[in-house]
Amino acid sequence: MIQLSSDIFIFILIFGALIGSFLNVVILRVPEKTFFKHSRSVCPKCGALVPIWLNIPVVSWLLLRGKSNCCRTSISIQYPLVELSTMIIFGLFYTRHPFLGWSFDSLLWNYDDFLRFMHGVTFTSVLLACSVIDIRLMIIPDVLSLGMIGVSPLVAWLHPELKLVDSLGGVLLGGGFLYAIAWFYWLIRKQYGMGFGDVKLLAAIGGWIGYQGVFPTLFLGSIIGSIMGVVILMLAQKFSWKAKVPFGPFLAAGAVLYLWYGLEVFFAFGLLSQT
Repeated sequence: MIQLSSDIFIFILIFGALIGSFLNVVILRVPEKTFFKHSRSVCPKCGALVPIWLNIPVVSWLLLRGKSNCCRTSISIQYPLVELSTMIIFGLFYTRHPFLGWSFDSLLWNYDDFLRFMHGVTFTSVLLACSVIDIRLMIIPDVLSLGMIGVSPLVAWLHPELKLVDSLGGVLLGGGFLYAIAWFYWLIRKQYGMGFGDVKLLAAIGGWIGYQGVFPTLFLGSIIGSIMGVVILMLAQKFSWKAKVPFGPFLAAGAVLYLWYGLEVFFAFGLLSQT
């Protein structure tokens, strides 16, 4: 196994921050269908172009104290949080799969670990974008969830461990199971208790981690969602059993936990006993 390299680790963090900046563009423009409207970042208030030196991930927001340089409009804290989160994602997956490193004067490269790293950061980054959009707008854009489903055979072909049959089974099980729950709920209550964006998201998750991860993802997401949903509604002093809370972020959290720990996550959080 290649040893971690501090200089490469720093480069990975910087690259992760740049990807986080791109994710902010995706988060804002994809729901509005304006992804290709501007080639450069613009102020969301007045439309002025943002200079490159004021578009440095995390740093620019801190230097500007959360306000745009053109019209002094408040800049959402979402920007640095997404960029910082993506930095952490890239850093963690590099520590787990150090595909690149130095040995004396030689540069070492591990192709399989590179594929595992790319799978992990891409999967988690897209789920992060889906989660933030779901929190903001209560939707999960089809271009993201269906896009993940569409490329899942390629992911299975490239990934050293993921098999094509497991990936296809994950798409069918993830989408089919949640669809059945949503349909059953509609038959009983005559209303939708779950958005079909969640159905497509779990199908996409199954395609990227295999059918083995579908039920653990759903179980973990339900537990996290139940706890966090009650806490959020109580803090907002708007607690109601009929309140709508986006489920996508919790499915994403369950999927990432499963990807990182596997079934050991149940033992780690005391959900199952090892005896």
